[in-house]
Amino acid sequence: MGTSFEQIECAAMTYIKNDMSLDWDMKNRLPVFYRRMWNYMQAAIPLFNKPPTMLLRLRNYTEPQYSDMLFSVDAEPADGTVTVDSGITDMDICSAGVVMDDEFGNPMYVPLTVENYNPETGEVIISGDMTLGDEIDIDFYKSGSFAIDLNETECDILAFCIYDVWEHRFDNNALERASKIRDANFTTISEASQTAAGTARQAAVDSQLFDKLRMYELNAAYLKTVSQTPLF
Repeated sequence: MGTSFEQIECAAMTYIKNDMSLDWDMKNRLPVFYRRMWNYMQAAIPLFNKPPTMLLRLRNYTEPQYSDMLFSVDAEPADGTVTVDSGITDMDICSAGVVMDDEFGNPMYVPLTVENYNPETGEVIISGDMTLGDEIDIDFYKSGSFAIDLNETECDILAFCIYDVWEHRFDNNALERASKIRDANFTTISEASQTAAGTARQAAVDSQLFDKLRMYELNAAYLKTVSQTPLF
């Protein structure tokens, strides 16, 4: 098996700063985090196009697998733990949490601790603050991987490609561009200034990515031509 997606997606978080939603999922609901990052990875792979042979090297991969289930606690948990026969096998990681509505009727998720997940039988042992009748949402994930082993530089560039895709996630944001109500006591940032700042930031990240790709392409050509030691 080649390089797994997980290590690249985690590396991308060194570039992605203060995305509270991703940070929360990474800490409390890891399978959901990786499932979301897979969407970024799919869009990022075609961006790694220098040298052009990278497009051929990255086209073969095994997609990640994701599954989830709801389990209703049908008896008072003994010692604060429940055992669930999920029937979902051959996964890498698992997370669990109680799903409920808060006092205002808004949905909420309270993380629980997965003490053990057996990928052969699908048995999940969960501990935490649970009571009779609670609904537990259990998520499962198995990492995807490339057919080849990527070197450290390639992993870093692909992580930056993910960051570039993430940076463009608010392209054509209608709410950002729509005119807002203002008066003497309440003002907001100019829509034109907000859009211009966002566009400039995206252009800067695009330029940084191009520099990384171009430098890698030049280094690969130099090593192959001068040193007779191709990178791949």
